[in-house]
Formats: sequence, structure tokens, C-alpha cells
Amino acid sequence: MSTIELLIYGQVGASILMFFAWIHALVIKNTSYVDALWGYGVGILGFIFLTLATDNCDPARLALLKALLITWSVRLGTYLLKRCLGKTEDARYAYLREYMGKKANLGFFIFFQIQAFWVVLFASPFLILVRNPNPINSMDHIGLIIWLIGFSGVHIADKQLKIFKSQPDCTRADVCSTGLWKYSRHPNYFFEWVLWISYIFLGWQAPLGEWLLLIPVILYIFLSKITGVPFVEARKLEASGKEYESYIQQTNSFFPGLPKNKT
Repeated sequence: MSTIELLIYGQVGASILMFFAWIHALVIKNTSYVDALWGYGVGILGFIFLTLATDNCDPARLALLKALLITWSVRLGTYLLKRCLGKTEDARYAYLREYMGKKANLGFFIFFQIQAFWVVLFASPFLILVRNPNPINSMDHIGLIIWLIGFSGVHIADKQLKIFKSQPDCTRADVCSTGLWKYSRHPNYFFEWVLWISYIFLGWQAPLGEWLLLIPVILYIFLSKITGVPFVEARKLEASGKEYESYIQQTNSFFPGLPKNKT
């Protein structure tokens, strides 16, 4: 099966999946689960791509790619699923629902289909990675180290935020500014970005491996300009007001840095 065919079938499958997810969201009046579905979806589709587009991939490399992908997908999808289980709709989506008003159902249908496109887009690098015929070498070792740094950073940042929110007197208005959150307002996004950079090294020796250089660019735009930072910060400013404004003035948004002095 050609790459184009795999991408087309992948898009059709993701779109159908997100259609039924949208129907479910209409029934329960909660769209928060789309985040978890995205995490699982990228893992499932990427695994399918790795399986069907194997070509001459070294068996050890194929096993490594599958292990990295499934580990990432299960961790992220499960973390996001636990975050919304038994809870009201996430503040970001509640805001969108209120903003769209009577057109909310149609708006969310389009939103879910956009998520389907993102699933295919972020699974597509594995179509390149799996075509690297070389045995595991020093480039892969560098990639694996970067992947482990990114994965560990994301896990630590999420854990620190969870511990902060679990404090008995913590409210939605409180701002987490400890641990990694002292150096970046979104350390989880930053380390996610680092993790995906690893795939450049893991797939550089594959045909068309230079296309993997687009990963950090696309992911940075995705996280900092489209679906991550803007939505989170807008809702946090509503809840926290001046406290979060002060946090913004002192702390870098994406790339970690030392806190700035108050003015």
C-alpha cells in the first residue's frame, strides 16, 4: 500500500472515529474526552502505519519505534482521560460552547474533524521513520536520549501540577509556580516538543528524512499558537486575574528560563 493510500485511509478512519465521538459528546454534553481520544488516536494510527509500511525496516528499529509510540500514547491518553472522567466539561470547551451559542453543535462537529486531521498529521512521521533500513546506530542513541528527556520532563511537569491541584485548599484561581512551572508557564508542552524532536534523529537516515525537520515547527505552532497555550491562558486569566498576570510577567511562556524580577 502506498504512502498516499495509507494517509487517505488513515484520514477516513480518523474522521469516522471523530464523528462517533462527536455524537457521544452531544449525548453527554461534554467534549473534554476529545483530548484523550487524540492521544490514543495518534498512537493507534501510528502503530498501524508502522505495521503496514514496514518495507525493509530493521526489526530492532521497528520494535523500538512501536515501543516508544505506544508508551507515549498510553501515558498521554490515559492522563487526559483521568483528567476528565466524572468531571464537568473542561473550561476551554465550556467557553467555546458559550461563544458559539446555537451553532455550538455544528462548531464542535468541525472541531472534532479538525482533531481527526491532527491525528493523521502527527501519526504521519512514522511513515518516514519506518522506512529507515539502517540498524540502530549513534543517531538513534541521540534520538533515544532526547526522547527520554522529553518523556521524563512531561511526566514530571504533569505530576507536579497534579500534586499542586490536589492540595485541600487549592482552587481553580490558584497558580502553580513551583518545580518546572517556576521556569515555564507550560513545561509540559515544552517537554512534549522536546520528545518529538527525537524523531528527527531516529528517522534522519530514512528516505525523505529531512521532512522530519518540520516536526518542531509544526508542533510549536500547534502548541503555542493554536490549541494549547492560547486556550489555557485565556481561561486561566479569567479564573486568576492579577495573580496569573503577575505569573505571565515573571515566567517564560514556552521555553524555560529563570524567573524575571517583579517590576
